[in-house]
Amino acid sequence: MTRPRSLHKPVTARAHGKINLHLGVGDPGPDGYHELVTVFEALGTPETVTVELAAEDSVEVTGRYASAGIPLDENNLALAAVIAFREHTGWGGNVEITIDKQVPVAGGMGGGSADAAAALVAVAKLAGFEDREQLRQIAATLGSDVPFALLGGIALGRGRGDDLTRVLSQGTHHWVLATSTGTLSTPEVYRRVDELREQSAGQSPASSGDEQGPDVAQGVGDGETRSGPARLAEPTEVLAALASGDIEKLAAHVHNDMTEAAVSLLPDIAHVMDEGRRAGAHAVLLSGSGPTVGFLAQNATHALELAVLLEASRGVREVVRTTGPARGAHIVT
Repeated sequence: MTRPRSLHKPVTARAHGKINLHLGVGDPGPDGYHELVTVFEALGTPETVTVELAAEDSVEVTGRYASAGIPLDENNLALAAVIAFREHTGWGGNVEITIDKQVPVAGGMGGGSADAAAALVAVAKLAGFEDREQLRQIAATLGSDVPFALLGGIALGRGRGDDLTRVLSQGTHHWVLATSTGTLSTPEVYRRVDELREQSAGQSPASSGDEQGPDVAQGVGDGETRSGPARLAEPTEVLAALASGDIEKLAAHVHNDMTEAAVSLLPDIAHVMDEGRRAGAHAVLLSGSGPTVGFLAQNATHALELAVLLEASRGVREVVRTTGPARGAHIVT
């Protein structure tokens, strides 16, 4: 293997947060991971990562969502990406990493995954490494959402979400994101999904459907009740809506299997969803495992109106307006 040759000036790269237009969650396999069928959309919420050679590894976090809870050691996904790059390529440089954080932390939007993807692209440029396919393979070792953050745009994901196929789409989507005052742990939400399925497996179809409740059913977008063993349906209608650019059809079919579990753990999410419906959102969608909620608007003016109304809502920490789809990880010049 030819070892990469290093540049000596800092390299900056950018990747973006995401929302899952469709998130179907299967039952856990022997390894504990759940099979997924999902449709990712990269949003215009950027994570900007600068990597430069240094005597030893370090991480600094700045920006709107910098917080004391973000790890600055190898548990930080950006540094984990650099470590994985060294292991796979034989490159020997130590780095100083600076992250300008603009994606809400622990909100289900993949900000840490975007950090990892941006760091991979930046360190590859720094090292003079040009094998994009190997970068994709390294990304898959770092987390389910990292390969998509590397790819960007809109993509269909299978397996753990890292088996990706680009999706044809037309037009721009206007989103308003409401970040919650509460927090959720992704593993905890997955466990709650399993618990709810175990509970509903012993109920009749009629009783489990009645008990899910109207708020949760509306929150998943297409209103489908999921009880008993997981059924991973194909997101056919979502893909058709994206291909045609039909925002009304897209709004009618966005879906997230994790909605009921997230709401049961953090009931304020249901209130935020209801506020968005009353404000006229075309679609209301939990972002990943939550607790951030995405509201699909008709256009930029509608998004501004939604944002103003949501900012005054109980349970909302702050509101972000953005658009999609956005680019995958890339060098900033």
